[in-house]
Amino acid sequence: MELETQTPQTVMETDSNPAIGDQAYFSVSPTKLKWLYLATFGLYGIYWFYKNWKLQQPYIDDKIMPVMRGIFSIFFAHALTKRIKKSMLRQDIPENKHLGFLATMFVLLVVLGNLASTLADNQVVPPYFNIIWLIMFYLSAYPLIELQDKINMLKDDPIGSINSRYDWRGYGALLIGGVLWLLAILGAVALIAQN
Repeated sequence: MELETQTPQTVMETDSNPAIGDQAYFSVSPTKLKWLYLATFGLYGIYWFYKNWKLQQPYIDDKIMPVMRGIFSIFFAHALTKRIKKSMLRQDIPENKHLGFLATMFVLLVVLGNLASTLADNQVVPPYFNIIWLIMFYLSAYPLIELQDKINMLKDDPIGSINSRYDWRGYGALLIGGVLWLLAILGAVALIAQN
């Protein structure tokens, strides 16, 4: 009697025909991405990841949940950058071999920035650590902008003109975000002035 051995299977995304999905990414101009990401305190980043995963979903054999991949983007940033890199290689578009680093940079900036903010809010560290969060949050837009540049090259739209204009939702997000940023800055100044 032979013992059957089962090897654990890892969950991997497999593609039925990968080249078909090489242009199935979210197109947006880098400038619009930057301003909406910053104005919405990073919420547009969740939408950006969601849209990319939603467009890639038909080309992935495994069942994925784009909404969850958007919300938990720090866990799926590397998987998305691997897909972008593979698409670029298949399309003979030169890439700078740093796409994985961009994902790591995004994750580290988001996690460390949130940690600094949480520690400052709980008075574990001085309140000026919120400034560290602000700097890290601002810098966390950079990796997404770089990835968007690569996506726009895949879509033969280097400047993202397909989605460069703001509609009423974009203007609304900028307006609400501007008011929230103003209130946050005034609150930070008031806190610093008290200490």
